[in-house]
Amino acid sequence: MTPLAGVRVIEAAAFIAGPFAAMILADLGADVIKVEPPRGETYRRMGRVHGESSLLYRGVNQNKRGVVLDLKDERGLKDLHALLADADVFLTNWRPGVAESFGLTDTALRTRYPSLIWVRVSGYGQDGPKATNPAYDAVIHAESGAMRSGAGPADPPADANSNVADKVTAMMAAQTATAALIERSRSGRGMVCDVSMLDTTAYFYGGDISTGHRVPGPEIDPGPADTGVRRTSFSTADGWLSIVPVTRRQLLGVLEVIDHLGEWDSIKRNGSDGIWPAMVEVMEPILLTASAEEWQRRFAEADVPSTVVKDFTAHLDDEQVAHNATYVPIDDPGTGQFLQVRYPGLFDGAPVDIEHRPAPGLGVDRR
Repeated sequence: MTPLAGVRVIEAAAFIAGPFAAMILADLGADVIKVEPPRGETYRRMGRVHGESSLLYRGVNQNKRGVVLDLKDERGLKDLHALLADADVFLTNWRPGVAESFGLTDTALRTRYPSLIWVRVSGYGQDGPKATNPAYDAVIHAESGAMRSGAGPADPPADANSNVADKVTAMMAAQTATAALIERSRSGRGMVCDVSMLDTTAYFYGGDISTGHRVPGPEIDPGPADTGVRRTSFSTADGWLSIVPVTRRQLLGVLEVIDHLGEWDSIKRNGSDGIWPAMVEVMEPILLTASAEEWQRRFAEADVPSTVVKDFTAHLDDEQVAHNATYVPIDDPGTGQFLQVRYPGLFDGAPVDIEHRPAPGLGVDRR
């Protein structure tokens, strides 16, 4: 199955949020044409370059075609319009004002391409007091309140790894594009869709109320933001183990595995800071007596959620990852073999049926 076969996407985006969104559509079978300036987008040169681009660039640009257009030149703009003439989706992540400098206003595109869906990814939105401010992942993560989630007043902000705001925004932008395609199938009209990193990150963290107080006035329930904040990683005889009991039965299972089940009533009674912190005091020295793998085996037998803390190499070697065929080996002219991660959804038990291709070389495809 190829859900988005026949859908054509023109991407004029850089770095992560926009390109990752277009990659999701490509991984679902859409024909994505990436438009880059003559030197290529900046993310090609972030990190060590292999061939024409870095591994970072490859990771968010797979399964696309690529063309080079100088949009500051009249010919380049003419070629872009030629691409948009038979496109279904136009995806950009320019800062507000950039599109207008090319003559690409929402009114102009609606008039010229009435069935086109234009998805505009931005940091803060298309207007407002911060709309034109530069915005990258860490900035938005700080803006959203997420860095303070579960932290005390004296604790330093918690930096997020792996560009969470960028990637969640990309997923929301791709979902917005597919929702707009469904609406167009009913109404026949295109539309301009805006997805900001600020709004998306607030939406992402909204379920655990880590973006702020959801009830106006004095805080009526300070607990929700801290509910999921607790220590889960522990040192063992040879590495780290993550233990994540949630239910009463699982908490009892932890105590049973470490042979301290008889202390449950005492822990409940004396755990002034909560049951889990009191259990941690008991667990820590005991976990040092065996390997992480051994503890994982024991906790699994007791149906307690736990796992050895893996690095990326161990993750790639994991038996479940191999069973799921999460990664697809492909030939890449810059690296030789390259492990491409497939779209995670299965359709009637099967992955999307596409020809897996590497990220495009700079300007390799015809306009």
